[in-house]
Amino acid sequence: MIREINGTECVLLFCQRTVQPIGELYTTVVPWEVLKKIAYTNPRILMGIDEAGKEEYAGIQRQLAPDRKKEISDYVNKDSSATFPSSIIINIPNEKLDVIQIAPTFDLNIIVDDNNDIKNFPNNYHLGLALPDTFLFVFPYVENVAQIIDGQHRMSGFDNSGSDLIFDLPVTIFVEQLVDKQAEIFATINGKQTRVSPSLVYDLFGLSQKRSPYKVANELVKLLNESELSPIKNWIRILGKANSFYAGYITQSTVIKNILLLYCGNIKQAEEDKRVLADGKKPSLIPTMTTRRPIFRQFFVDEEDDIIFKALINFFNAVKKTYPVEWELPDTVIKKTVGFSALFKIFIILASKGMAINDLKETFFIAQLEGIDVDFSNILLSSKGVNQLVDRFNIEPLN
Repeated sequence: MIREINGTECVLLFCQRTVQPIGELYTTVVPWEVLKKIAYTNPRILMGIDEAGKEEYAGIQRQLAPDRKKEISDYVNKDSSATFPSSIIINIPNEKLDVIQIAPTFDLNIIVDDNNDIKNFPNNYHLGLALPDTFLFVFPYVENVAQIIDGQHRMSGFDNSGSDLIFDLPVTIFVEQLVDKQAEIFATINGKQTRVSPSLVYDLFGLSQKRSPYKVANELVKLLNESELSPIKNWIRILGKANSFYAGYITQSTVIKNILLLYCGNIKQAEEDKRVLADGKKPSLIPTMTTRRPIFRQFFVDEEDDIIFKALINFFNAVKKTYPVEWELPDTVIKKTVGFSALFKIFIILASKGMAINDLKETFFIAQLEGIDVDFSNILLSSKGVNQLVDRFNIEPLN
């Protein structure tokens, strides 16, 4: 809250103290526009070179990435389900801050029935409660009072936000942390935490009740991995891991990223479609975030996902029948990320031709692959290997 004290506008925050090995920290909630005004960032930059030729740096944070900033801004201002549940971490110097420890107490009169359920609040029971370790922070409502230790990219998303945006942010406050300690905190947060598996992230999208590009792709992955019709049944490592039922070859995230190419073209378009669908609207047939029109865009927009599934089944069956020896090898390149991604590129080329003549049957894909003798050996297991294998198919794309 903002209050005038002795003629000066001040920020008043009720904070809860937490004690950890690093020391004391305080948690609270701050509206985005207040935090945007009072906090500043300290990016790490090269200041110069000393007499010994050693580079001298200042600051502790990563440089703001323009693409990332725009992505977060679109998320904050356009996504109806936008959320930042983790804390923005800031540091406030002692000289700017008054800290008042308070011990609010209140009486709670409750009645409990035979099932120990609270029913209402008459005078049958009397319970006195106190909130320990509660503090009131008071400091001037001016620019550059607090320094952001972690969360600068999230805050950059509010650069172009309007006053009508309601978005409260959880905030963790350190008091009087020197630059070296701030750097330690930043490095610990960004270096010690375990990175979440992309396959897990995509799989969680599948739990959503709302249609989205990710949910569609995840459902197609599950069908490809579980259906008796699928020639790649049990090929996909759901959550990126093998399990007691099958070893799997390709991660769930790899397959989903390739499927997204079929109707979104890139991740930016997938994010835009997700936002549009979350608002209850229909994605545009002409994508706005890519210059190329994905081959199955129409099917996605019209929610004809079964056609995409059948086309994939037909293509993989055609590959299996055309290259049966390679298909059965346990260590074949097509059961690796490089080879599988290359097959998707081949699929896009062939499906484009099939769409032109309204034919995505298995017989069409077999006719396209027949007579193409492909050397699957000595493929580089890197991003270059994808194009290397695609080139060996020597299939001309549709003009």
